[in-house]
Amino acid sequence: MILKMLSLEELEDYEQELSEREEAREFASSSEKIQLYKEMYQRVRKLMRENKEEYEHYAPYIKDKLVHLLIHYGTYLKMGNHKDDYLAYQCLEDALKYDCDNPVAAYRLGFLSYKKWDYLSAAKFFQKAIDNHQHNRQKAYKLTERQVMNAHIYLTNSALYIAKKTHEKMKELNYDGVEEIQEYEFSSLYNSLEDNEQYLLQNAFYKVTPEGTTTCSKEECNDLMGYQPRDTLILYFNDQNNSLGFNGEEKTLSKERADILHYLLVKSSEASPATRQDLQNSFRRTNESGEVSRENFRRAISRVRAKLTECSIPQVIQNTNYRGENAYYFNRSINFIIMYRVDEEMGYE
Repeated sequence: MILKMLSLEELEDYEQELSEREEAREFASSSEKIQLYKEMYQRVRKLMRENKEEYEHYAPYIKDKLVHLLIHYGTYLKMGNHKDDYLAYQCLEDALKYDCDNPVAAYRLGFLSYKKWDYLSAAKFFQKAIDNHQHNRQKAYKLTERQVMNAHIYLTNSALYIAKKTHEKMKELNYDGVEEIQEYEFSSLYNSLEDNEQYLLQNAFYKVTPEGTTTCSKEECNDLMGYQPRDTLILYFNDQNNSLGFNGEEKTLSKERADILHYLLVKSSEASPATRQDLQNSFRRTNESGEVSRENFRRAISRVRAKLTECSIPQVIQNTNYRGENAYYFNRSINFIIMYRVDEEMGYE
């Protein structure tokens, strides 16, 4: 389908069609939706020049939906339940084009650059993340305190790696006929580099239990998933996918289902059940007013419960009526452990 040939009204109809298609198969149309929102945003921007009053609120609405999809789900577009760093990088770059002051997009681009040893790009993105965090007013994309601290550590390390590489290159230069350059002492800085790396590795993941939140290494997370404590639900947002474990069984979850389960485990209770509004940031599918429909909400919870059953987990998600609507909560009948990267924290506050 050639989107440029469609009217704005036809594009809106196509958005609804894609949302309905997602009900049958998750992520089947996410890449199409990204292209759709890009075209809609470009179209509305043009219409604003002719009638600003009518479209000035519609443009940011479309942009918000596009940026949300790029940041939250871009990394999963290719394989649905599995992460793809290359796609994530492309989507995050796009997100920054549409929202140049977004701290999370810049931070994650810095992290992905750092992972592939591109320290020049990493330094640029981490500096941008720090600057954006100071000026961005959107709470949904603010960095956490730990991410702000990590951004400074990553930025420092990136600069040190660049300095180290440059220093090593200087030693290879031919100084014949040139006044010898002073030899600088870098050993203390290199020690700081190693210390920083160890800190980042040992505190790379959050480990959340009913008792509270601590940090741990990726190795500790993998060990916990491999040797699961008895009768303990484990939700692991690892570097390849999102895993649900219980008594030796393991299933893969989609991003949406994993986020919903995370919220239910940490934030819900019988006294304060989760509503559609509470879980709105976990959904890709929203109606024209940006809300999750009652039917989509019910289906999403049903799918989370089905995954729990597949993993032989007792039914721990209960439903209730809260302020005239269906709501759901974790009944706290079993223990749980949630593990996810500090660098990927967003949307659970």
